Amino acid sequence: MFSRLGHAHLLVLLLCPLLAAASDLRVHHRIFHPSLPAAPFAERATLRLSRSGPATAAHLVPSETLAHDLRDFAATAEGLNDALYQVALEHPADQDQTQWASSSVLACHLPFSDSESFTVHLDQNGNPFSLDYFVGPVPRDGACPKRGRKASAGSSPAEFRPIGNTTVALRSPTFPPL
Repeated sequence: MFSRLGHAHLLVLLLCPLLAAASDLRVHHRIFHPSLPAAPFAERATLRLSRSGPATAAHLVPSETLAHDLRDFAATAEGLNDALYQVALEHPADQDQTQWASSSVLACHLPFSDSESFTVHLDQNGNPFSLDYFVGPVPRDGACPKRGRKASAGSSPAEFRPIGNTTVALRSPTFPPL
């Protein structure tokens, strides 16, 4: 026979996996270009949220296929200077990729980037609803870097690789000054 404390402890144990699952979101990625057939998003990482509300903290756990996906994306984007690398935040219980919040950068910047940042926007209840994605460095004019003669003469595509310097920031809503 369980005491009241035993029932409460059992309830907490049963709810913990549900709470943990609710705090994990999935971030997806793909290459997009108007001349290419529309490709579905592939999982890029799990966004792990700890705590909730204003004290929420986050970090990304890369998917097992990230490096492979990036190699495929590099081959797909080769020669398409206006191809976009898109990331998307999957909304819980919404499998319709067209409804996910997305952000993009020119794919040509990925081989030259040494940092990336994700800004996850939270609503007034602390729930993620949108994201921004940036890579750096990017030239002031935003143009694709010029590839050297040796690189453009070779047959191998530019290298897309996981970026080691990744930051994740959470942004709560703010109001303008009165």
